[in-house]
Amino acid sequence: MGLWQRRGIDFGRRSSLLRRGEALAKVMEESIAFLRGFDGLVLDVGCGDGIPTATIARHHRVLGVDFASTMLRRAHHNLPSSDFLRASIDLLPLKGDSVPAVTCYFVLSDYDSRIRLLSELRRVLTSGGKLIVSEYSSDDDFNNLIDSLYTKVLGKERGMFRVDKDTLSREMEKTGFKISASKEICYPLVTRLETFVDQLYLSSASSEFRQKRLGLHGWRELLSEWWKGSEIHLIRRFALVLADRIC
Repeated sequence: MGLWQRRGIDFGRRSSLLRRGEALAKVMEESIAFLRGFDGLVLDVGCGDGIPTATIARHHRVLGVDFASTMLRRAHHNLPSSDFLRASIDLLPLKGDSVPAVTCYFVLSDYDSRIRLLSELRRVLTSGGKLIVSEYSSDDDFNNLIDSLYTKVLGKERGMFRVDKDTLSREMEKTGFKISASKEICYPLVTRLETFVDQLYLSSASSEFRQKRLGLHGWRELLSEWWKGSEIHLIRRFALVLADRIC
């Protein structure tokens, strides 16, 4: 909770440096297509500052849920006409069989046990309800690079749990969902060294990275594998699974 409270302070600035809205455009396009013809409330679990939520809200009535008040304040500022609720994904304060659609973007990677959380999403969904889950793929260049920097520079593990689309699909089937589609969405991210370092200095480990005083030359040496010309080239990879709750 404390970690996400701190993340919420600079999350929007960091997201803009990573062009998060642009990177997720295809994920959101697929989500809207899956919900086409659907008329009802969409529960966006782990809404964060409301970037994915904003796309859903242009087409459907949305209730955003997050446990970090700093995130919810930003989400409410970005989407003043939508409703938000402070709660945790593992114990949603909603009745069973009460929500016709649930979206969950980049939340499960913070937990080592996804089955329990998927079961909670199934509990609140109505029979035949729709579930959209997207996660950072296990071969996502950006997160793999950040993991490597945690190890090389800070000497510790980062503690994120990423998953490929096939594993995520099997886990969702195990918890009572019928898979409609399972995809990997790719987005080529090209960024300047200074921009990459700036977003790193806005991360939850910002103070630890700053204490190393590497300078741009030091960062360039660490990132040499990803360097092309004068820019860093990465492929963002997102697992996207679209499913229906089995009656």
